[in-house]
Amino acid sequence: MILEIFELIGTIIVILIGCELFANAVEHIGRKFALSHAAAGSLLAAVGTALPETIIPILALIFGGEHGEDISIGAILGAPFMLLTLAVSLVAVTVLVMKFTKRRNSTAINVSVPALEFDLKFFIAAFAFILIGSFVYNEIQNKFINYLLAVFLVLLYVYYIKITLSHDAEDHETYTEFLYLAKYFYMRPTITNVYVQALLGLIIIIFGAKLFVGYLIIVGTELGISMLLLSLLITPIATELPEKYNSITWTLKKKDTLAFANITGAVAFQSTLVVSIGLILTEWNLDAHTLLNIAFALISGIIIFATLKIKKKLYAEPLLIGLIFYIIYVAVSLNLY
Repeated sequence: MILEIFELIGTIIVILIGCELFANAVEHIGRKFALSHAAAGSLLAAVGTALPETIIPILALIFGGEHGEDISIGAILGAPFMLLTLAVSLVAVTVLVMKFTKRRNSTAINVSVPALEFDLKFFIAAFAFILIGSFVYNEIQNKFINYLLAVFLVLLYVYYIKITLSHDAEDHETYTEFLYLAKYFYMRPTITNVYVQALLGLIIIIFGAKLFVGYLIIVGTELGISMLLLSLLITPIATELPEKYNSITWTLKKKDTLAFANITGAVAFQSTLVVSIGLILTEWNLDAHTLLNIAFALISGIIIFATLKIKKKLYAEPLLIGLIFYIIYVAVSLNLY
């Protein structure tokens, strides 16, 4: 049992290595194609680092046996909630620590306001449709509802890509100058090697995610914990590590738009394309616990959006409410199970 726990931790380390390689390559691709930080973060970084939580539901359905569907639904619905509560609050804590250590002049988070507002509005609309659609499906149990909602969500994400690519870069946006393959393996920083590093990072992330599913099932079974609860609370922490890690490192480098767009872009991707996978491949029978997960994620997104609209800027202090939401949800979840 102890060995399996260490192996589970080892898969997390593998995922982190992959996301560091991938994030570094993303910056080079963003610079190559003159993408704004908002576009690079919301599309390239977000989609790439969202691959673990995209792959895990599919792998869980294929290899998860009797627990596969619970793990799949938990991974799908737990991800947006985890990002808009725990991940956002970790960015806020990073900013506060930097202010306390005099590495920042204030607790303001310097993001592209139009881009972030669009991401949040997009997520709120998508998750509202998901919440309503899930209620309707639970009432009438007609799978056609799920198929229809899945198609709608896919088309919605296509629209998201179109708008996100149109975001303008801001004057202060810069990208990293070094490439890991060039720095540590004495390779030339050509665009081909950038793509090789990006692909290598993705392969490592996916490999780590596959190992994680296996060890999660073993540890969960040994502990006697509900697979749905484990996948709602534990799986997203690991699968969202790329977003959390990249966002914190970009915050430390004062690349705030990249940091936040990585989170909101991943949320946009997960609340449309990833949810559509669950709608099509699972029975999508959501109990009160999972519907509460959707509702909490939606409320968290609305609060962040309202703060941005009122203040016209993001500050670290209000974002700490996400941590409160997360703690409340964990407490409720443990009581329900």
